[in-house]
Amino acid sequence: MLDKEKVKELYLKGYGSSQISNILKCKPETVRKCIERNFKQFKSSHMATKIRNKEIDRITRHESKQYMSDSTFIRKNRSIYKTNNDGDLIIDRDVAPVITFDTPRTFRNENSEKQVNRKIVNSGYRKDELFF
Repeated sequence: MLDKEKVKELYLKGYGSSQISNILKCKPETVRKCIERNFKQFKSSHMATKIRNKEIDRITRHESKQYMSDSTFIRKNRSIYKTNNDGDLIIDRDVAPVITFDTPRTFRNENSEKQVNRKIVNSGYRKDELFF
């Protein structure tokens, strides 16, 4: 049985139906129907809280990136990254199993063969256009 009070509390905190269903361990469709039937009048409050939470997350991420760029961070903390076949740097989960939200997960190698070929194709380059 679904606890309507708990659903209402989480809904007013800005959580969506899928997030609420994960917390309460029930089906998302059940939560969606419960919200649709019982909490229509709280939709504007829910949306305002949801937008507020999204803005807080955005500002927090912006502030955390303001002091050190991803490339600088990776240069200073090279030991927690490993290189894959394309030359991209990715987090080595054996060395750093737990990382903070502002730690860059991957860093793409701009000079890899795959990236260079993609740039050439996107530029519309054709060999026969070079010759008159």
